[in-house]
Amino acid sequence: MSKAASKKTRSRYQPTGQWIRPEKRLAIYLRDRFTCLYCCRDLHDAPPTDITLDHIVAKSDGGGNGEDNLVTACRACNCSRQDKPLARFAGPETRTHIRRNLRRSLKPYKLLAKALIAGECGFEEALGHTH
Repeated sequence: MSKAASKKTRSRYQPTGQWIRPEKRLAIYLRDRFTCLYCCRDLHDAPPTDITLDHIVAKSDGGGNGEDNLVTACRACNCSRQDKPLARFAGPETRTHIRRNLRRSLKPYKLLAKALIAGECGFEEALGHTH
């Protein structure tokens, strides 16, 4: 098999370096109410570089990029967690909070994210739909 044929084909929505579509990233942020699910820090006014997604189960441990494995995290928590298992990083109350949050359907948040990105609604209007 040629080297080119063995490479995974990237979607046009995933330029090099981007592992998640912008709509899905924003939908997860909206689902999580722009709050770090580890420390509960409100990230509404945080610089974009301080808002990250974290894998509950690391990709190296078999976790994927599905909505049920991704949570909003502030950069400080994401960096301090590194590759620690969730049970070693977060207490039982935090883990319960995360599990409860992950049970929410991402579908309505995906619709809001698409509308926001397309300019069909404003951010404040979208936030009103998430509470």
